[in-house]
Amino acid sequence: MLTEDYIIRMIHDMVRLLSKILGKQYEQPYGTYEASEIKHSSGLGFPECLYQLADQGEIGRAEDMLFEELDFSDIENLSIALNFYTYLNTFSDDRLEACSFSRDEVLDGLRDCAEEFGVDTALLDAFHD
Repeated sequence: MLTEDYIIRMIHDMVRLLSKILGKQYEQPYGTYEASEIKHSSGLGFPECLYQLADQGEIGRAEDMLFEELDFSDIENLSIALNFYTYLNTFSDDRLEACSFSRDEVLDGLRDCAEEFGVDTALLDAFHD
């Protein structure tokens, strides 16, 4: 439990660092919610689709979609990536494991996103053992 709390804090701090490095105000994500709360009559938007896939246990598929469809050349999209990984960080280790994912993969995903947005990942290496 102590290790899990430490890694959760590391991920949170990494998200805050990335938002500062890239000069974007970090907005808190939706928080915990049921997928039914984000459904719109016109369909789901991109971020909501990511959350819904994660809620359904398809975190890997959601992450693949993030990297395939997000325009990393537009800094305005940073909040989508940061909020997605912050949302995954709210999952317990058991829930992540049940979805064939891990907290280390959350860290790796954040690092990969930072690299896609042009951040020198040497700054983030302090967050990895």
